[in-house]
Amino acid sequence: MNDTTPPVTIVHFDEHPFTDTSCGSIDAMDVTLHSSFTTQEYCNALFHKIFTIGLSEISGFLDYQCAQLKNPSRWLNALEKLIKENLELFLTRHHQHRHTKLISQIDIKRHSLQAVKPLLRKQHKKVNAFTDEKEYCFTTVREQSAQFETLEEKIAFLHGQIFDYRQHSPDFISLKEQPFDRLCELEIERLEKNEMLLQKATARKNADKKGKKLPYNGELKFLCDVFFKLMHKPTRNSKTILPWTITETTEYICSTLCEPDGSSINPVTVRTYLSASKPDSRPKTHTEINFD
Repeated sequence: MNDTTPPVTIVHFDEHPFTDTSCGSIDAMDVTLHSSFTTQEYCNALFHKIFTIGLSEISGFLDYQCAQLKNPSRWLNALEKLIKENLELFLTRHHQHRHTKLISQIDIKRHSLQAVKPLLRKQHKKVNAFTDEKEYCFTTVREQSAQFETLEEKIAFLHGQIFDYRQHSPDFISLKEQPFDRLCELEIERLEKNEMLLQKATARKNADKKGKKLPYNGELKFLCDVFFKLMHKPTRNSKTILPWTITETTEYICSTLCEPDGSSINPVTVRTYLSASKPDSRPKTHTEINFD
C-alpha cells in the first residue's frame, strides 16, 4: 500500500491495540496511528502493517496482537472480514500470495486459541488427565462415588474408573496432580478403613449398651417374688403372664440388674428365691407385693 491507495473499507473491531507515533518506543509489530483514533484510521493502519511486514513475520504479528487482547478470536474474525471486504487490494501476484498466507495464518492462530481453551478449563478444574473423549478429574469422581448408598457400589464405581484410565492412555497428564488411578486406589482404601472403624465403633456401642446393668435398691427376695408370681399367675387364656423357666428368669434378672454398689446379683440366690420348693425364702404374706 502507498499514500495513493484509497482508504480501505472498514469493519468493526471490538478491540484496537495500537501505538501513537508520539510514543518514544514503538515495536516493529505495533499498529501505528499518525493521527487521532478513528475506526477508519485504525483499519488503514492495520492494513498498512499487514502489507509491509515480511511474509515470515505474519505469524509473529498475529501472536503479538493477540497477546494484547481480551478476546483474540473475535479480533481475528474481524481481521479476516477486513481482508475479505478489501479483496481487490490483493489483485497483484505478490499480494495474492500474501492474501493466502494471511488467511492461512489467521486460521492456524484461531485454531490454536480454540485448542488452548479446553486445556485451561481442565487445568482450572484440577483435571488429573484427559483424552479427546474423556477427562479424569478425581475431585469429580469422588463426588460421584459419594452418591452411591452402599460401600460395595462406591468401590465398584472407583474400580471402573481405574480400569477406564489404564485401558485408555491419556493424551495429557497433569504433573501438578497425583496420578488419577493412585488417587482412586487411596479413596478405596480410605472407604474400606472407615467402614471397618465404623463397624468396630457400632459393635462397641452395642456391647456397652447390652452390658449395662441398672441398680436395684430393694431386697432381692421381694423382686424375685414379683417374678415368681408373674411366672405362675395365669391369665384369662390359662397361660402364665411370664412363660419363662427359672433359668431364663434368673439370667434376665442377673444380666439387667445389679446391686446398689454396682456388683453383680448372685444367680444362686435368685434361683433359690424363684424356686417353688423354697416357700420359706419368699416374703411373708403381710409384706409381699399383692397383684390381686
